[in-house]
Amino acid sequence: MGSLRLLRLALVSAFLFTSVSGHCTTPQVRKEWRCISPDERAAWLEAVKCLTKLPHNPNIAATVDPAVSRIPPINPNSSYYDDFSYAHMDLNILIHSTGFFLPWHRLFVQTLEDDLKSKCGYDGVQPYWDWTKDTADFYHATIWSDSDYDGLGSWGDPSNDYDITTGALKDMRIAYPVPHNLRRNFTLQISGAGLPPDGPNGPPDPDPSLMLNTSFTSEVVNYTVSSFTGDYIRFQAFVESWNGPHPGPHIIVGADLFGSCPFGLAPPQCVPGPKWSPNDPMFFLHHAMIDKLWYDWQHRDLRNKDVFAGGTVSWQAGSPYAQNPTGGPPFLNTSSLIPGDGLWEETAVGDVLNTVGGRLCYVYE
Repeated sequence: MGSLRLLRLALVSAFLFTSVSGHCTTPQVRKEWRCISPDERAAWLEAVKCLTKLPHNPNIAATVDPAVSRIPPINPNSSYYDDFSYAHMDLNILIHSTGFFLPWHRLFVQTLEDDLKSKCGYDGVQPYWDWTKDTADFYHATIWSDSDYDGLGSWGDPSNDYDITTGALKDMRIAYPVPHNLRRNFTLQISGAGLPPDGPNGPPDPDPSLMLNTSFTSEVVNYTVSSFTGDYIRFQAFVESWNGPHPGPHIIVGADLFGSCPFGLAPPQCVPGPKWSPNDPMFFLHHAMIDKLWYDWQHRDLRNKDVFAGGTVSWQAGSPYAQNPTGGPPFLNTSSLIPGDGLWEETAVGDVLNTVGGRLCYVYE
């Protein structure tokens, strides 16, 4: 058994070398979660749980001044999986409402897949979550399977801070903002989400009556992919907007995927928001779908293929939103290096614009 595992890891390493070196001849095919077999779903979940049992990577280091990031310090007793949440917390202000949003999250999801393979022997492909299938009845959607074998689990227990009690992840422990169990709290209407104020430079506050499941329907997806030809900034700005497909799933699932503070555990200064949303593995299924939207948009028209633009200073840091919805100056280009807090080796934006070249080797079904 040991020799077979070593052989598998050797093959994985060979694939990763092929992908990184830019010679992608046999791209992997990413499929929707419900279009892969129960065994494939179980294998992905087992690999995720494997990362939660591996020790923290001591090479992870903060990039953003703690006075700005306002996050808990690195927990040296955290897991390798927790390092993903830590990096997302630390870099939060650099990777949302800036030009890094789409390339950073594309590389982030790819890095998780690489680590599932190289560290936990996963031999599958990163799946995605097509939430358009779930907008009609999000609460009862089939994605929330209770199966201990291949189920992502359902909604949390409201009497116990919304800890999930079903599915393969029901005993998952996470380190940030404080150690706690994985939580989900269904919140369909945006008025119940407890959003922090955006401030004078941010996008307009959302309509409090907005039903979030209307922001990622198939009609919205079709509009997103078919619009903004050649205009990367407007494409990304819509994806991130309240009426676009990115915020809704985060907020509806709530709790860890939304970034709320664990009740009774977090310190009084705990600031809710999207910072530790990778706590919930749903994050990677959700962002693979966001990546698919970008992929589909890139392939819809040649004018979309390699276009990239955006700034480094988000509206959260004082850049007027109306002028620079994807970040103010200094501006990025395809040679700009994507920050990773030590999760990945030096990678430029241009290395992830093409999913079958540079750093990557996959397509979407």
